[in-house]
Amino acid sequence: MYSRTDEAKIRKTFSERWQAKAWRHEQLDLASIERLRAPSRCTLNEAVSLWVKMAQEGRIRNRSGRRYKPSALRTIEIDLRLHFVPRLGARAMIHITRADLQRLVGGWLATGSSPSKVRSIVNAARVLWRDLDLLTGHDDPLVIDPTRGLRLPASTGRRERIATPDEARWLIEALQPEDRALWATAMYAGLRHGELRALQARDVDLERGRIDVQRGWDQHEGEIEPKSQKGTRTTIITRPLHQLLAGYLRDTGREGRDLIFGRTPTKPFQGSSVNKRARKAWATARKLEDSQGTSPTAEQIHPIGLQECRHTAVSQMLDAGIAIDKVSKFMGHASITITIDRYGHLLPGGEANAITLLDAYHQQHERRKART
Repeated sequence: MYSRTDEAKIRKTFSERWQAKAWRHEQLDLASIERLRAPSRCTLNEAVSLWVKMAQEGRIRNRSGRRYKPSALRTIEIDLRLHFVPRLGARAMIHITRADLQRLVGGWLATGSSPSKVRSIVNAARVLWRDLDLLTGHDDPLVIDPTRGLRLPASTGRRERIATPDEARWLIEALQPEDRALWATAMYAGLRHGELRALQARDVDLERGRIDVQRGWDQHEGEIEPKSQKGTRTTIITRPLHQLLAGYLRDTGREGRDLIFGRTPTKPFQGSSVNKRARKAWATARKLEDSQGTSPTAEQIHPIGLQECRHTAVSQMLDAGIAIDKVSKFMGHASITITIDRYGHLLPGGEANAITLLDAYHQQHERRKART
């Protein structure tokens, strides 16, 4: 079959004559509605380069219609270039099959990649094939997405590290004084790592007990917009956090557009340095308390990361009885569904509470029926 529009041949080989006839009828139907096009010969390597260029320029966007965050864009590019291009880079996109990708999945698992990492790599490929029409200039009906129907390993899912209120207080008190306000903001207000790096003095209103989250910080791009549209938000300042922030701002003299926790008023802190100092302080505090025997629970307390502090903040808010829609708003989740899926198991009340509520409901109904 020859496409006059594209001036190219369209070839397909079948083992049975009836298969060829069926395919021919299908293509004639596509031609009748002007959807028949010659398949693109774009290679995987070319597609990756073009996709990255168009995404950087904003011509390709994520599912929400927003530009890709620099960190997300780098992750997708790295996964494609490290895991797909070396093996399939020279192959035309239309010649890559599901079996090819399934063999790659098996190879990644055999070399020790975790199920979550394998899924992340495949998601990068899904993005590439999803935007193939933008890369080739037309929606090619002859191309089948090979990422569909892949057999992927089940994600084992690790339990999020969450500190109890007592443990959170111990972890903060064990830090050097200049680091306490930073970790307390992560632990009690739940700001993301990039949001902590970009937080300015003018964003903190101690009198009204609120923090306005307006921006994030990328390691390579500098100041960026928050992670999602709802990432721009206002969250609350609790009493322990209020005391630490007030003292920190007073001691450092940071004000206006100054970065609160930056190495300088204009340079953000380095996460590796902050974590290193914290772990050193916690190790020193544990050794001291163990030797003095003043903390029987010290051996049960373990280091925590800034992202895990965010999980702790959610846990404390839910445990305190704050409605989950409010918690979702304070955390800047794109939707309440994300909050429920990730933290629903932390909601107060289980089977026993449900039984109590239902028993009270039925008793009330029976009493109402008896009166009538």
